[in-house]
Amino acid sequence: MADFPWDIVFWAVLAVVVGSAVFFVLGRRIGAQAIRQEQMPAARAVGQQQEGGTADAPRPPPLPTRVGPDQKATEYGLPEAGTPLGQSLIRVGVSISDFSAEYFLKNVEDSFARTIKAFACADIAALEKTVSPAVLETFRKVLDERQNRQEQVHLELRRIERLDYVSAMAADETEHGACRLGVRIVSWQVSYCRDASGTLVEGTEALTEFRDRWTFEQGVNGQWKVVATEAD
Repeated sequence: MADFPWDIVFWAVLAVVVGSAVFFVLGRRIGAQAIRQEQMPAARAVGQQQEGGTADAPRPPPLPTRVGPDQKATEYGLPEAGTPLGQSLIRVGVSISDFSAEYFLKNVEDSFARTIKAFACADIAALEKTVSPAVLETFRKVLDERQNRQEQVHLELRRIERLDYVSAMAADETEHGACRLGVRIVSWQVSYCRDASGTLVEGTEALTEFRDRWTFEQGVNGQWKVVATEAD
């Protein structure tokens, strides 16, 4: 027993203990990071709902209007290629050269911002560039009624949070032979209307989440215009 290498045994045991402790700590940290990632909001496929069919209460973005480094970018939801909606988008891409599903959503983001601003300002010339004649006629009626009632509209688009495809039809699938794309738009706005006496008659002065569904159709000149709008 005098020749037994106790020093080697001691260092071996110490190495095992230290290694086990390091592995245990690192393992716990990795697990915590995974939990935090699961709880963070992530891009969801079109039509996907949270477990149990319930959604979290909407949380408004920061109130300052100036875009800073902490301002979240707009999320673009793209359906998976294997889904029916994804296959429909692929067919649209086949019929339209250089079509990009993500780039189209970016154009929708710009068109949405310009259209609601023009509508709030009763800018008919600007609306003619983004909406179809039928939608423009509907907008005109609303604007004329507001003018007759001497109402004043206030609208601030604070943020467009997310855009998702909800429908897609290639040219050979539509009645008019033109591609149609439906997009859900989630935005945060301060939108209200006051009458001639200053009384609030529509909307609220609070920052509010809006969920809209807009349908776009490509015209003969290749330009996309809004052909239908509805609350989602």
